[in-house]
Amino acid sequence: MSVRLAVSMGIGLVVAVLCASFLVGVRFGRREEPEPGEALPPGVPGRLLLVNGHRVHVVERGEGAPLLLVHGTGGTTFDWESSVLDAFARSHRVIAVDLFGMGFSERSDGFRYGFEFWADQLAGVLDALDIERAALIGQSLGGAIVTAFAGRHPDRALRVVSVDSGPWMPPFMLVLLTPGIGELYLARRPFWPERPDQPPAYAERMRAVYRIRGTRQNLLRLNRSQFLDARAYLRWVRRAACPVLLVHGRDDDIIPLRAAQSLQRSLAGSELVVLEGAGHFAMQDQPERFVAVVEPFLRGDAKAAASPP
Repeated sequence: MSVRLAVSMGIGLVVAVLCASFLVGVRFGRREEPEPGEALPPGVPGRLLLVNGHRVHVVERGEGAPLLLVHGTGGTTFDWESSVLDAFARSHRVIAVDLFGMGFSERSDGFRYGFEFWADQLAGVLDALDIERAALIGQSLGGAIVTAFAGRHPDRALRVVSVDSGPWMPPFMLVLLTPGIGELYLARRPFWPERPDQPPAYAERMRAVYRIRGTRQNLLRLNRSQFLDARAYLRWVRRAACPVLLVHGRDDDIIPLRAAQSLQRSLAGSELVVLEGAGHFAMQDQPERFVAVVEPFLRGDAKAAASPP
C-alpha cells in the first residue's frame, strides 16, 4: 500500500468517525431535551422578558442605580444568585441576565451568536426595562460581552467590571469546538460544566436547563461562534470608553492572569485587581472581598484596593 493511499484511507476513517459521532451525539442529545422552554420551571426565580421578540430570563432584586450581571459560558443567573446578587441589591437595582442560547433564555437555530449579538441583547434588556444607562458586571464570556457592550453601545454603559476574562481559549474547549466530538461529548451529560464546588441547587437548576430543547446544539454553536468572532470582540473592546475594572482570581486555571493583563493593555485607564485565593469564579470563591472591591468602583468614589498582579 502506498503512503498516499494510506494517508487517504486514514483521513477517510477520521471523517467517517466524526460524522458518526455527530449523528449519534445529536440523536441522543435530543432525547434528553423534551421541554420547549417557553415557561420557567417551578422554583426558578425571575421572569421572561420579550427582547426583540425572543424570550430572555432575568432575575431582578433591589432598588437604585441599575446593574446588569452577566454569566459565562454554560452559566445561568444562578452564578450570581448564589454569590453576590443579594449584596449588590442592597444599593442597586440588580438585573441578572441569561444570555441567548443559555440558561432559560431562548435558543434558536436562527441565532447568529457572537459578541455583537449578545451586546445587542443586553441593550434590548435595558430597553425592555426602560433603563437608559447601567453599570455591568460579567464573568468569563460575560466579561468579554459587557466590555464589548461598552464599545458597541458607549452611551449606555456607565461602568464595566470584567471578571476572570480575557483573550484566551482554554485547551479543553477544543473538545467542544471539534465537530462530532463536541456533539458526542455533550450527548449524555446531565449538564456542562459540572461544578462539584456548588450546592445541590446548582445541579438541580442545570438539569432543568439541559432538559430544554436545543440546549446542547446551541451551546456547541455559541462556543464555536465566540472563538471565530474574536476580531469583533477586540474591535469593540478597544472602543470602550467608560471606566473598566478587571477582577481576576489568582488561581484561575481556565483563563490565566496573563490574559487579563493583556486585556488591560488594550483598555486605556483600566484597573486590574487580583483576588488571592480565588479561581475562575472569583465572585463565588471570594464574595465578600469581591463586593468590597467592586462597590467603590461602581460608586466612582474610590479606587479599588488592588492586590499586585
